[in-house]
Amino acid sequence: MRMKNKILGTMLLFFADAAAQVIDDVVFEGLDRVEAAALSDCIYLEPGKDFTDEAIDNTLKALFKKGFFSDIKIFRRGNKLIVRCVEKPIVDRVTFEGNDAASDDMMKNMINKRIGEGRLFSLHLIKDILYDAQMMYRALGYNAAVVIPKLIKRRGNKIDVVFEIREGAKTSVKKILFIGNKSFSDDELKDIITTKEEKIWRFWDYDSHIFREDRIDVDMDSITSFYKNRGYPFFMVSSFAAEMDYDKKSNYCTFTMEEGSLYRISGTRLISDVPKIKASDFEKFIMIEKGTEYNEWLINATRDDLRRHVAFAENPFIDVITKVDFDRKNYQAFVKYIIIERPKAFIERIEIVGNHRTLDRVIRREFSVHEGDALNVYKVQRTIERLKAIGYFEEVEISEEEGSTSDKKVLVISVKEKEDTAQIRFGLNVSDADGFGGFIGFVEHNLLGTGRVLSVDLHWMQKYFGGKVDIYDPRFMDQNFGAGIAIGGSSYDRKNIDRSVVKSVYVSPYVRYSITENLFHIIRYTMSRNNRTRKTTTTLVGGPLSTLISRIVNIEYGKYTTGEISSSLVYDKTDSSYNPRNGYELSMVNSYAGIIGNVRYFKTEVGAKLYRPISDKITFILDANAGYLKEMQNTRGIHRFSLGGDGVNMRGFDSGGVGPRDIEENSIGGTRYWTLSFMAKAPLSTKEVGINGVAFLDFGSAWGTNYPKDLVDDSCAIRASAGVAVEWTKSPFGVPLSFVFGFPLKKKSFDQKQTFTLTGLM
Repeated sequence: MRMKNKILGTMLLFFADAAAQVIDDVVFEGLDRVEAAALSDCIYLEPGKDFTDEAIDNTLKALFKKGFFSDIKIFRRGNKLIVRCVEKPIVDRVTFEGNDAASDDMMKNMINKRIGEGRLFSLHLIKDILYDAQMMYRALGYNAAVVIPKLIKRRGNKIDVVFEIREGAKTSVKKILFIGNKSFSDDELKDIITTKEEKIWRFWDYDSHIFREDRIDVDMDSITSFYKNRGYPFFMVSSFAAEMDYDKKSNYCTFTMEEGSLYRISGTRLISDVPKIKASDFEKFIMIEKGTEYNEWLINATRDDLRRHVAFAENPFIDVITKVDFDRKNYQAFVKYIIIERPKAFIERIEIVGNHRTLDRVIRREFSVHEGDALNVYKVQRTIERLKAIGYFEEVEISEEEGSTSDKKVLVISVKEKEDTAQIRFGLNVSDADGFGGFIGFVEHNLLGTGRVLSVDLHWMQKYFGGKVDIYDPRFMDQNFGAGIAIGGSSYDRKNIDRSVVKSVYVSPYVRYSITENLFHIIRYTMSRNNRTRKTTTTLVGGPLSTLISRIVNIEYGKYTTGEISSSLVYDKTDSSYNPRNGYELSMVNSYAGIIGNVRYFKTEVGAKLYRPISDKITFILDANAGYLKEMQNTRGIHRFSLGGDGVNMRGFDSGGVGPRDIEENSIGGTRYWTLSFMAKAPLSTKEVGINGVAFLDFGSAWGTNYPKDLVDDSCAIRASAGVAVEWTKSPFGVPLSFVFGFPLKKKSFDQKQTFTLTGLM
């Protein structure tokens, strides 16, 4: 009996609960900005019908998906179903406090409108923003930076979001350690990476010794390339670790590596898998010699050269790939180049991404391929090289995407622009003859994203002042040549040279273009207005001698206008434009003055430089120059040739120290000259610091004049000097410096000497 009553009671409760599942109405509570009608499509519960857990769950999901609410609760109140909503607050303001290293604009770009004024606030976005902020600060070198979000409630369900930032100090690199490097020293490896140790003398490049994680991958790639280009194909950086010092302000950075064995090239072979192309036609372009150390850069450069020659042979759909067979027992590598045929494809469209500053047309004019062209592997590769060479971008990548049909491709050019393409330069000039001076300059290499170069220079010394503004477009009117114009002026007190003061203003338009990859041509026209005045007068009075001197004065001094057009050819076959060790450079300059103005002459100069490494450290340099001037009308000393004083040729002699001089010991210059210099250069520091020592031996002469011999000291005799120099190629001033000590070994009595000069790079 008791059991029956218990079963009956349970059944009554069940039916009572089931009856309660029927509702008469659905009521929303807590709505302020959101209208209930806008939520009707989210309700899966109908009045007068039963509701289930599934219906409630679907309703909750639909309401949350709207994105209006931070919390929703559904419950019964009598026969009504109550949906209580908590609306998300609206962001009234977003502010930043304590951000000195990162500007407000940088912070806003990092947030990227995820939380913005007038937008609904979502708490879950804060976590992502905090992570991105930490990564941004680590990229800036602030590894201990902390970002704390604060929410301030306002009336009307609004909030202010305040990001309080505690940046702390930049984390520097106290020590860089290498583990496993047996073939190359720590100093050699430190030279090739961008991360540097904190040193007092690195004050001008403060950012280099700040620890930044984004540099590490680049450094690991640099070390890997360094080894693979020096015979170690299986080299790898196995790990990197950065340990914080006890001061919490610096790191110990450790690269652990496995060098592997040194491999040599056992041979090369070119194979053609394309019947119409004979491998024998291109074998001559393989320049890798048997027995040389494995060099990944040289192997790939040879492949690229083969691609170029195959492409020039009108084979756009042909490619060259590389396969290397390694003999691990004998530590040898056999290189195979295989000519293959790729499926025919054409470029449907070229898209450029990542250029926030540089104009699209500036990038497109460097393309070797265009819409509608055949997809030529070499030309795509050449486009990457050209974009990297212009110097505006840190990274350049090209990827292929499918086009509208199977034989069409879309090329996507991704670039990462450099943070700054401007440079401020400082320089010093010191000599025991002309005193102390220097210059300051500004260069913008990508003016307003147009690719134009703007430079402004001011030079001064105790006896000289001058300035110049130069604007140059390397692709004038998007054509394959550059054009520019320079405007400047100077005032030069030449007291020690010829007792004169020369004041000049000039304008000089010019055109520059490449004839071949190594041959450059510059055409320049210079219109100058000059005034040369004497600082002293002769003590000789009366007689024929005084008359002759007056004749010199009348010719050499006064106002004159020169219109000179010049043609410069430069052929450069050196291995580096920055610090060459092998190769040669030839130059020739022809000038004619007389188209406009009252000065007429023809001038020609030729030069040659030869670089040869005579050991791992020492480079031999031979520098030869010669010139000839044909005087026609009103030429003056500053148009003629004189040697010395510039720290480049005939070191040990003063400015104008070698060449004809008049009876008052003024330099009047010669119509002919030649110089020959022998130099040996060797590094005195790591490559990073860039200090080299130079020993030199100079020979030369400047002579020739139309003045009477009894008024001029002139001689074509050989002069000689010797000395040493210290050149600082990576000085903190932005330009190289040379400290030159020269001593005449052979001179004429009227030559002027100068022992010390501080000037630009030799």
